Amino acid sequence: MQSRRWINRYQTQTLVLGNVLLYMEGVFNLARGSFFALIGVAMLMAGYGIANDKKVAWKLAVASSVASVLLRLSAQSGGLEILFSLIFPVALLALLIHPLSREYQKIWFN
Repeated sequence: MQSRRWINRYQTQTLVLGNVLLYMEGVFNLARGSFFALIGVAMLMAGYGIANDKKVAWKLAVASSVASVLLRLSAQSGGLEILFSLIFPVALLALLIHPLSREYQKIWFN
């Protein structure tokens, strides 16, 4: 019987941290409502898929984190507020597209 998991601690550190941030950002985006809720659902699904080594989930995670960054850039006015609203989405995107994460998903994900 194949086990399903929410977090796979045997993956690289960048993917594990990215997975945790996907869940956190997904829940926060659900609370924001509107289009952010769709991105939040995509992030939660992608986090579960990454924990279970699905290649399509990694692609969904990258796409949803890019969408989150772009949506926040378009929704915010200038100033210090935009920096604080972009901290977690940019960190998430950096963790997902890090060379260790990309190589791991190329080799081990199916």
